Amino acid sequence: MEEMLDVVYTLKDGPVGSIVLNQPAKKNAISAVMMDKLVESLHQFEQDDEIKVIVLRGEGETFCAGGDLDQPGPRPMTAEFSRQSLRRYIRATKEIRSTSKPVIACVRGYAVGGAVSLMLASDLVCISENARIIPNFCKIGLIPEMGLMSTLPAVVGPQKAKEILFFGQRLSAADCLRLGLANRVFPEESFEEEAKAFALSVAELPNLSLRITKGIMNSTLDTQMAAVMEAESIGSPFCSQGEEFKAISAKFQKK
Repeated sequence: MEEMLDVVYTLKDGPVGSIVLNQPAKKNAISAVMMDKLVESLHQFEQDDEIKVIVLRGEGETFCAGGDLDQPGPRPMTAEFSRQSLRRYIRATKEIRSTSKPVIACVRGYAVGGAVSLMLASDLVCISENARIIPNFCKIGLIPEMGLMSTLPAVVGPQKAKEILFFGQRLSAADCLRLGLANRVFPEESFEEEAKAFALSVAELPNLSLRITKGIMNSTLDTQMAAVMEAESIGSPFCSQGEEFKAISAKFQKK
């Protein structure tokens, strides 16, 4: 019998706590259960005084390949079930933002769809030089989710954000660095070591000042983000009932 994996697991390494998305057979695709476990893990590290910084990463060589299309639920999917599921995803974004400790997204391989939302909800971002960032929502008939319509324009401006989101642009590591979406780009062969060193350098900074700075800076954006995510919880389920999304989703499920 195939062993069931925890869809999220945690590790402690001195002052650094790692939260690992763990569906490697599905390229760490996001599920509602995974987002519930992510919230639990954030709470765990928030209460652990030994942990000064939190790293969010994927198991293996891919950060996250977007939403898991094979989740329990009614078939065909109802708008209300989609809304309730999305609210669990939104809660994960809110927890990343409200957790007082700095969260560093460490991105290897692909970050697709909601993975981009998790990445930009984080306080700092390290990506490997071979990483590809693909906010693929509008092209498949959905609206961007998990606060991405707030976090992305806050970094790149509204016009550029619309271009990226409308076309689901495939962003390289160099693109992310140029646009301000990533703080560090590390070589693939040394990514784990350099990302760990970066996280430790953050953990060594005065912790109280970092936590207060994060809280103040996030509060200026998060009121708007909350309104965006509330609108998402209506707009995205509506799109999920559209013929365009259903046709595209059916193609994916046949592969």
